[in-house]
Amino acid sequence: MPRPKKMKECVRLSVVMSEEQAERIKYMAIRMSVQEGRAIDVSEAIRMAIEAAYPVPVNQPSLF
Repeated sequence: MPRPKKMKECVRLSVVMSEEQAERIKYMAIRMSVQEGRAIDVSEAIRMAIEAAYPVPVNQPSLF
C-alpha cells in the first residue's frame, strides 16, 4: 500500500468520469508502479497528472 503523501492545506476533490476512463487510469497507475518500482494508487496517478497539466510555481501561493 502506498504511503500517504504529506501535503499542507489539503483539499478533497471529486472527479466524475466514465468507467472506461477509470479503467484506463487504473492501468496507468499499475504501469507507473512497475516503471517506478513503488506502489502508486489511482489517486496519486490522478494527482500527478493534474500537477503535470497545471503546474503551480513554488513562489505562487494560489491562482486567485
